[in-house]
Amino acid sequence: MLNEEKIRLMTRLTVYEDGLGVRDNRTAEYFRNDYVLWELVGSFISGTLAWGICAAVYCGYFFEEIFFSVYEDTLGPFLHLAATSYISFIIFFLLVTLLIYYRRSAAFTRRRRMYGQDLEELMGICDAEAELTEADKI
Repeated sequence: MLNEEKIRLMTRLTVYEDGLGVRDNRTAEYFRNDYVLWELVGSFISGTLAWGICAAVYCGYFFEEIFFSVYEDTLGPFLHLAATSYISFIIFFLLVTLLIYYRRSAAFTRRRRMYGQDLEELMGICDAEAELTEADKI
């Protein structure tokens, strides 16, 4: 006789192992803070590149004004604007990254915990079946 609960559990475990479990196993190699810190470093680099591209487009569009401010030695306000925009952009970018990856880490931990509970439940079912077959043999 087939145990439908056992089949459902084994199917759920297999779907997890072949789907999200692959990515979760790679992420499980890190501690949460290391995982988030590594992503923050990557976000800092990509955010700096994104801001640099936007700044290059801005400088290209307002090249004449920037050129004359360099010539007239009034580049201070422009540099102040550039510094404040970079700092605010990077802080916002890193805060969003921190929020996203902490949530992803929490979801990963929850999925791993549910996977462990399902494995324990499956082991309990298998142990119960083994006890039944032992009792039938006697």
